[in-house]
Amino acid sequence: MTTPVLALVPAYAPDTAALQATIASLESQDSPVDICVIDDGSPTPVSETLPPRPGLTILRLTPNGGITAALRAGVDHALANGYEFVCRLDVGDNAYPNRVSRQLQYMHQRPQTDLLGAHSRVIDPSGELLFIHGTSGGAEGVQNYLCKNAAFKHSTFFVRLDSLRRFGNYSAGWPVAQDYELALRIMRQGGVVDCLDDILIDYVDDPAGLSTRKRNAQLRMRLKAMLAHPAPLEPRWYAGVLRTLITIITPHGLAKHISLASWGAQQAGRTG
Repeated sequence: MTTPVLALVPAYAPDTAALQATIASLESQDSPVDICVIDDGSPTPVSETLPPRPGLTILRLTPNGGITAALRAGVDHALANGYEFVCRLDVGDNAYPNRVSRQLQYMHQRPQTDLLGAHSRVIDPSGELLFIHGTSGGAEGVQNYLCKNAAFKHSTFFVRLDSLRRFGNYSAGWPVAQDYELALRIMRQGGVVDCLDDILIDYVDDPAGLSTRKRNAQLRMRLKAMLAHPAPLEPRWYAGVLRTLITIITPHGLAKHISLASWGAQQAGRTG
């Protein structure tokens, strides 16, 4: 270990250019960060296109076990090697140069924070801005939002490893919704989940990506997570369950149109 922060980049048969751009954005940070690419059984090993170098480790898993298994392996590697924090970044997403330093500074200033996110520029594969994603209002705002959906993109996750020792690693029981379940579990067990108002990454909304291809499975898993971590005395929990049920039966195109229209209305209200 040479830094307190390890960036986890899960990868399965990644596009070489996208992977290299993602890694370059981490290597260009204004605060040191080590990088761990978890090659989840890619047919062509990632090491053949991304040779290891100082500060970069490639974990090769076989056979392919899915993104949750890859993240669990990455966290185990961080724990075994004495890191203090892990952060996430998916292949294709890019971190701004101050991403690690800004989140690290915040975590040092607020040692009670277990998991920290940030705002993202959500862009299409051509680089066109779709909307800004994240939750304002500090930990209270995040707590309210987690009752209905993910409060920030998983590629902005910045997690204290002592907290993962306390609350547990990513759970194998939540494929395709592992990030949401982890944040919800930490919150329900008394931990602090927060979100910076800073925009710290570009997140690519790829129609061919995992989140789009497995949308319905993600929604069902999100509902399962809500039911597994209930808050029966909170009306917002019931509202979140109902909202998720409605989203499940809403066609993806219509749901996306409503989301984009909502963001556009918010922006118009701020500038009007």
